[in-house]
Amino acid sequence: MSPLTLQQVRQATGGRPLSQLPSDSALVRSVTQDTRNIEPSALFVALNGETQNGHDYLPVAAGKGAVAALVSKAPETSLPNLHLIHVPDTRLAMGKLATYVRQRMTAKVIAVGGSNGKTSTKHLIDACLRNRLRGSISPKSFNNDIGVPLAIFPAEPNQDYLVLEMGTNHHGELKPLSDMAQPDIAVITNIGAEHLEGLDDMMGVRQEEASIISGLNPRGLLVVNGDDRELLSAVQSYPGKQVTFGFEHHNDLFANDIRCDEQGTTFCLNSSKREVFIPMIGKHNACNALAAIAVARRLGVSEEDAIAGLAQSSKPEWRLQLMKAEDVTLLNDAYNANPSSMKVALETLQSLPAIGRRVAIIGDMKELGKATERYHQEIGQIAGKAGFDLLICVGPESQIVASEARRVGMDAQCVLHFDDASDASQHVLHHLRAGDLILLKASRSVFLERLAQTIVEGRSKFFRKAV
Repeated sequence: MSPLTLQQVRQATGGRPLSQLPSDSALVRSVTQDTRNIEPSALFVALNGETQNGHDYLPVAAGKGAVAALVSKAPETSLPNLHLIHVPDTRLAMGKLATYVRQRMTAKVIAVGGSNGKTSTKHLIDACLRNRLRGSISPKSFNNDIGVPLAIFPAEPNQDYLVLEMGTNHHGELKPLSDMAQPDIAVITNIGAEHLEGLDDMMGVRQEEASIISGLNPRGLLVVNGDDRELLSAVQSYPGKQVTFGFEHHNDLFANDIRCDEQGTTFCLNSSKREVFIPMIGKHNACNALAAIAVARRLGVSEEDAIAGLAQSSKPEWRLQLMKAEDVTLLNDAYNANPSSMKVALETLQSLPAIGRRVAIIGDMKELGKATERYHQEIGQIAGKAGFDLLICVGPESQIVASEARRVGMDAQCVLHFDDASDASQHVLHHLRAGDLILLKASRSVFLERLAQTIVEGRSKFFRKAV
């Protein structure tokens, strides 16, 4: 971020200084809402959270060298070394400041939205570009109205690219993010049954994800999954260039001859003999890689360089991540889940080679609203017919999955149900065997990563005793 004067901060946010602001010599060099990350000359944004109020930490911010703070109320105690700028809503002001910072950039901004695969696609885009261009990506899953600004602020203004992830779970959340970031390129990975409590139905999801075009440069590029014809209709108002990708051959970019193993995924591009390899597991990642190639082409990176970069891409944690736990293998996809990503995970478990049994440990899929029972029944049918050796269901809604799996013919003795991850942790080790390939997949609030840790530690103890 280029340094900002306090007057620039005030003007960008529409704020009112609570004391006379100093001359241009007092510069803001970083922005944060977390006092743990404060550096000298930082601007502290006092956010009002569900459990904590940032205004309570103003003395800490001052003590750590913050030069100023955005506040929605004046502190009770005097802080003479901390310049305060009052705004009605510090969260909205943070977004306004991010827009101002973004407008001072020469970097091409790439926004990645969609129901599934945003984080993986973000990493794949970076892999395509970083050997030829200089840029950065948003950390972790910083994809809401706090995370997107926090990804914009630290970016070097003259770098070549910045890749941002944009998420939503209610109508009207994505448009402000797009308007804030003003992307030059936008990617919509796919549409699935996500956050239906807030987005109503599949058409609601499409309309919300399509709103990423709101802030997209009209002379920019929209990279969109062309396998979904209704999604294409939802974005047809975008006047700029569109590139479609997917598995169907009518797309501008399509993947065929897709093969997955423990090393990653290999596919052919547009029925050519040119093979593309990515060190991420799952057929869906071939589709994500196509979107990354489209972005690379737009930014002038050759196809050869983009494909070479893909082979070196990093792997996001807890997204179909293979982990060895002594004599068993975990396929850890415990970060989150919706029906489409759950189907992909089950399909991947089926397709991977296994020395021993295939074990699916799956939990509740949250935020599905009125469709909760229907989608858990659907997953139960898929899991029950998949031929898995053992199905372990975790969480109250996953009882539906277990019942449906038994109903479609899976041996009842091979279907287990536990109320939560803690309950499962007390029993699951007794049901595992050497050579098992074990999938863990559920919504984030189920905490299946704790169960993964239990398995890693438990097999380690078992293995040491056996030796």
